[in-house]
Amino acid sequence: MRILSSLLSELPPAESEFEQLVFDFCQLWRSGTKSFLFHSSGSTGDPKPIHLSRVQLYSSAIMTGEWLHLEKGDVALLSLSPSYIAGAMVLVRALVHDLSLILVEPCQNPLLQIPPTPIHLASFVPTQWSTILDSDVDLNLYFMEAKGILLGGASVPDSLRRDFGFPVYETYGMTETVSHIAYRTWNQPEFKILPGVQIAQNEENCLLICAPMTENRWIETRDVVEIIEPGRFKLRGRLDLIINSGGVKIQPERIEEVYRSIINAPLFVAGIPDEFWGQKVVLFIEASQMPLYNEETVQELLNSYEVPKQVVCLPSFIKTPSAKIDTLKTVALYLNSI
Repeated sequence: MRILSSLLSELPPAESEFEQLVFDFCQLWRSGTKSFLFHSSGSTGDPKPIHLSRVQLYSSAIMTGEWLHLEKGDVALLSLSPSYIAGAMVLVRALVHDLSLILVEPCQNPLLQIPPTPIHLASFVPTQWSTILDSDVDLNLYFMEAKGILLGGASVPDSLRRDFGFPVYETYGMTETVSHIAYRTWNQPEFKILPGVQIAQNEENCLLICAPMTENRWIETRDVVEIIEPGRFKLRGRLDLIINSGGVKIQPERIEEVYRSIINAPLFVAGIPDEFWGQKVVLFIEASQMPLYNEETVQELLNSYEVPKQVVCLPSFIKTPSAKIDTLKTVALYLNSI
């Protein structure tokens, strides 16, 4: 762990590969670098290179700063790799708003490395936040002055959505939008866009986004949404992941939501080839043995064609470098093992 009062001052020598990545990024920013190379997460396909301009990163940092009322000297926590957009944007916000920064080598529970310290801004993937909640750490010693705890990179299970007494936001965004462009609180079913963002839908009901971070160009996502009213939308799932089972198109995210409400373990739903169905719905659970759950609840909440035809328990899922579940590789590994 290292605490830096400002990233605008002279940086100390790096003591780890993680710190070197952080300081290298800061030096690039401070030298006026105009373009930065990132890669998509790769959770639904091969990672692709994405070039983002300094102006795009700056616009995103300003938007977040205005949303959360960040001020000089506020304390931010970074325990994500700066090689990916979520971690890099923690640094850009710290550089743009002159925040103090706590650096902790990326791990599942960074708070274990930090003495009780007021933290105003932190970004976590859901697995980190889940691990933190499962520990004996007193969150009030760290987050009672928080302006925003941002959860992103994957869907947030219902078990993590509750009132903590300080602001915790599930965020929506991607590398192409320079991290989040929308958020929801623990009691909101839909996402609310940030000021300056515009949204629309294409003919496949996929979300379209236009914002300063996209250089005011419309970009097309593969996320199927329902726009509730101007500025608010419900996320229905990924177009790429729709399962065609017996001619019925099934959105796996809806099934995952039901199972996450009754099973406390990482899981996902995928379609795998089947001679009869074409694709059959399969529930994958990261567990050494089948967890106990109420099957009647499943029957009540899902249509008959949505109920998984098979449940597979695996001791561990394959993860991407940004800690997301790599569903494609996990399914491929399972299929190659049978």
